[in-house]
Amino acid sequence: MESFLTKFGLIAVFISALLEADVVPVLTGVIAHLGYFGFVKAIMAASAGAFGGDCLWFWIGRGRSEWIRSTRFYARTKKVTQNLNQQLGVWQIPASHIVYGTRIATMLFAGIEKVSFIKFALVDLLGCAFFTTSLAGLGFLFSDSASLIIGHVKRVELFLLLVVVGTVVVFHLLKVVAQRQTQSG
Repeated sequence: MESFLTKFGLIAVFISALLEADVVPVLTGVIAHLGYFGFVKAIMAASAGAFGGDCLWFWIGRGRSEWIRSTRFYARTKKVTQNLNQQLGVWQIPASHIVYGTRIATMLFAGIEKVSFIKFALVDLLGCAFFTTSLAGLGFLFSDSASLIIGHVKRVELFLLLVVVGTVVVFHLLKVVAQRQTQSG
């Protein structure tokens, strides 16, 4: 990945961030620190790539919403998604950038649920700019320790994913127990 970014520059940053918006900004900050390209331009390219990837998933969700709604996977995850939407609203969009494994699903569900594109774009653009700048800044400042930073980011994201899943499971179990008590009482 590093050699791809150094060889093809900001175009590679943009394309890589379309696909992966967590590690790419850190590597971009490191490579900017090494002088391959400017830091501000690197942030702009990575933010634009992350935003472009998010928009792509949003429009796939919007365009294929009927098919996606007909799948068993959607039927199983619909309640969780609706609960998150009720609790966080559109702020689940930028939150998905820090909870590992939820970014693509969040963008798809925003499209499926017909969130206004203007609202989606404004919130997501702010999230992309903030998190890309933060991660690239870490990479730039701690370029000697970039591999450690990437490992820590992945661990924190995985931990947050486990917390979300655990919370959902606990609430689901509490709901099932409450329903059984209501039915038996």
